Amino acid sequence: MRGMVIGRVHLFFSFHYRRRDSSCAFVTWFIPHMTEQPESDTGMWTVHLEQSRQTRQPVYQVIDTDTIAQGAHLLPVFSSDRVLEGFDHHNSLDSFNSFFINHYIDHHVHEFLTG
Repeated sequence: MRGMVIGRVHLFFSFHYRRRDSSCAFVTWFIPHMTEQPESDTGMWTVHLEQSRQTRQPVYQVIDTDTIAQGAHLLPVFSSDRVLEGFDHHNSLDSFNSFFINHYIDHHVHEFLTG
């Protein structure tokens, strides 16, 4: 992934301090699984939500929006269980443990992550 990490933006906000405007994002991180190599069957990297080792809670961070480089398309890594009837796709980032980073979504993303 060429040193890139995936973040889920929960909130964009800005503030003014000492005559300077700052634009920020409140994020959680998705980190690669054991290896930095793409998964062999799909050619896509897999990531999971970063959690604190002590509390097992997500790691939150405030970042400058200038550090956001590109949007990402995450696909759930499905298990052998069926998705529950009535599943709402709006909750998919909270409902699955692992995700593929779909760099095949368009030419620009593919070149950005692999080129």
